[in-house]
Amino acid sequence: MLNRILEKAGLEILTRGGSGDPFITDICYDSRKVSEGSLYIAIPGTKVHGDSFINEALSRGALAVISQNPQTKLSVPWIQVKNPRLAPGKLGAALWNVDLNKTSVIGITGTNGKTTTAHLFEKLLQQRFQSSKVWMFGTIDYHINGQCHSADHTTPEALDIFRFIGNSSSAPDGLVMEVSSHSLALDRIAGLCYDCAVWTNLTQDHLDFHNDMESYYQAKKRLFTEYIKPDGCSVINIDDSFGKRLADEIRPGRCITFGQSEDAQVRIKSWHCDWNGSRVEILCDGWCRTFESCLRGFFNVYNMSAMIAGGIGLGYTLDQISDALLGITTVPGRMERVSLDAPFTVIVDYAHTPDALKNILSTARPLTEGSLICVFGCGGDRDKSKRPIMGSAVAEYADQAIVTSDNPRSERPQKIIDDIVTGIPLDFPHICIADRREAIEAALNRAEKGDCIVIAGKGHEDYQEVNGVRHHFNDKEVVTELFNSMRNS
Repeated sequence: MLNRILEKAGLEILTRGGSGDPFITDICYDSRKVSEGSLYIAIPGTKVHGDSFINEALSRGALAVISQNPQTKLSVPWIQVKNPRLAPGKLGAALWNVDLNKTSVIGITGTNGKTTTAHLFEKLLQQRFQSSKVWMFGTIDYHINGQCHSADHTTPEALDIFRFIGNSSSAPDGLVMEVSSHSLALDRIAGLCYDCAVWTNLTQDHLDFHNDMESYYQAKKRLFTEYIKPDGCSVINIDDSFGKRLADEIRPGRCITFGQSEDAQVRIKSWHCDWNGSRVEILCDGWCRTFESCLRGFFNVYNMSAMIAGGIGLGYTLDQISDALLGITTVPGRMERVSLDAPFTVIVDYAHTPDALKNILSTARPLTEGSLICVFGCGGDRDKSKRPIMGSAVAEYADQAIVTSDNPRSERPQKIIDDIVTGIPLDFPHICIADRREAIEAALNRAEKGDCIVIAGKGHEDYQEVNGVRHHFNDKEVVTELFNSMRNS
């Protein structure tokens, strides 16, 4: 019943009206998804307020309404709250009787490394729990009850997670999530709580949304100040300047730091990376141990160390942590080597920020005998200030660049390319090819023995968005198709 759900959720109610105590079967913030028996929550949008869709929700069968504004003209029960964004998750937990205190919940935030670190923690939790009882929500896909589902958002709404749990035959024992800055700023995870919150790093991205780095930082910080369980722990990379600041600001508390810094509790003493994987030697609390993984690249040394630190905080044995690291082979679209019978190497990676580009190229550089060729672009309708910075990063770490389209969305591809090349020195070898398929073909044609092509920006994605339409496009598929065609011609 509505009143029981409201009481259990503990919402701060300003006023209420209407009559009745209806039996609620679902909770919706999208009027198009309302069905008979729903509680509709009118969320303030960036362009349109959810109040505009109350009548539509009622016509579809909504039995009650929550809004930040009084709805005195309604006969159905209505509830006024100060911030409707905080309501969906809390109400969802109440409706489906979800108790996260019985679930080991891990949240990972940061500009780069979230996806790989989430996969590592998934493997870690599977050392303790049955594989199908460990769920994961991330950029690539959602893992629920042992099945993969396509990901709508990097971080789903807390309400949707509680609905998944409520509709499942049993709740997960472990739950791993990538937690985006958008989800934190917009209170999408309200109602969730974490046993372990992980900070990977913070570098320039999403400034079209956050406006400046300080706002970006403050959004990320909320995971560590508002959403950790009383006995939970924070795991923070203090080699990252924002991470060091975060660790200083949230102490005292259960905070486990990692990095190369001598102040790190989980200290990276040494490492080695090659095309076969990575090895890291960790010094912590008087012991020293080497861990290995098939994951490539120095940036993955940090992802591995984040999981090692988190495993220690969660009480896993060093053998369990080691087995988890050995259990993961690759993460789709993350430093992924395309299988080709070629004298050169092709890598597909999701790197779409200046720092991520530097990481992937600086990793490939010492492993490349010949030229390092980078094919990259920038997304349209996103932070424009990073475009020339990405161009500069490629010019610093690669030997050649082919500037192309990423997901131009509503922008002209050539305009995005023009913005990028302002950061590339005139004497640096580069060409511009707006058509991404043709750009990849040009790179393959240029490649010689010992060269390495890094195709950056899209990674696992299987589409390219142009003028609001998503067309099928997968970098790895295109590389394989073009190479086979070239070899057979």
